[in-house]
Amino acid sequence: MRVSRVSVAALAAAVALAPRAASALDKQGSAHGGATDVDPDGFDMSGAFSLGLSLYNPSYAARPDNTGHTLMRYAGHADIDVIGQHLSIPLDVNMFSDRDRGGAAKLAPSEFDVIGGVTTTWAAGAGALEAGLRFESDSPVDRPGASQHYVDARARYLYSFAKVFPDLGPALRDGDVLGWLTLGWFAYNPSYFARPNNTGRALFRYGIHTELSTFADVLSFCLDATMFTDRQASNPIGPSELDLTPELVYHRAPVEVHLALEMDNPVDRDGLSQKFLYALFVWAFDLVTDEPSALEHRSGIPSP
Repeated sequence: MRVSRVSVAALAAAVALAPRAASALDKQGSAHGGATDVDPDGFDMSGAFSLGLSLYNPSYAARPDNTGHTLMRYAGHADIDVIGQHLSIPLDVNMFSDRDRGGAAKLAPSEFDVIGGVTTTWAAGAGALEAGLRFESDSPVDRPGASQHYVDARARYLYSFAKVFPDLGPALRDGDVLGWLTLGWFAYNPSYFARPNNTGRALFRYGIHTELSTFADVLSFCLDATMFTDRQASNPIGPSELDLTPELVYHRAPVEVHLALEMDNPVDRDGLSQKFLYALFVWAFDLVTDEPSALEHRSGIPSP
């Protein structure tokens, strides 16, 4: 199903016109869903709209200053290919609501996060190498409070085991074991924290995403791990935080349903931990193809 021009324009307007809105949590998705098949030419715009609902949340905050408890998540992701995937502009918008507010205000945004940048992706061996620069800004929207922002450089190696082991795909009923490895550097970081309790300043990001898909990607099990380091710590390259997210995904293009548990913990000292269980409903689009790539097919959902 091809997305209408109105839908594409609506996403572009939301990214461009929304007011510039947390702890060091990874909200960036891999460009193009982390696909290892690189399209080097042409213009395209693809992405997804997401609606999330917290099912269990004892501790996950609804604002950058760690106040409230997340209830709803509203998100949009777009990849604008200028010269195919060799030159792309990824855009992410995330909004969260606070269940501790009264009445209908529970559904109104309490935090607004925007991420934009530029990426380039090239075939590399049996996978692909993605590199890019991005900025992120996170702000409360329902009350005054602290904001966080940074600029980072990031490299990802995207892999697919089915490309290396041809018998794997048939064994998994037209499936795959795939994902990526990430190394990021916070080149400019005046305010983005290195732990869930909003201490330190993030310096490096280490990440691994692994997905086992089966039945032609109808069902997937995913595991996402992201670590941050603290530039203010005595060991600035040692992890200060670990965010771990196991996830089940049902996918029938252009729709997906996700059930995920996120757990964010400090690893170099005692301190605040955050966790919540949530469901996410996704509608993917592609301006050129009739079957858009799944948001989770070769990438993790950007973490709240």
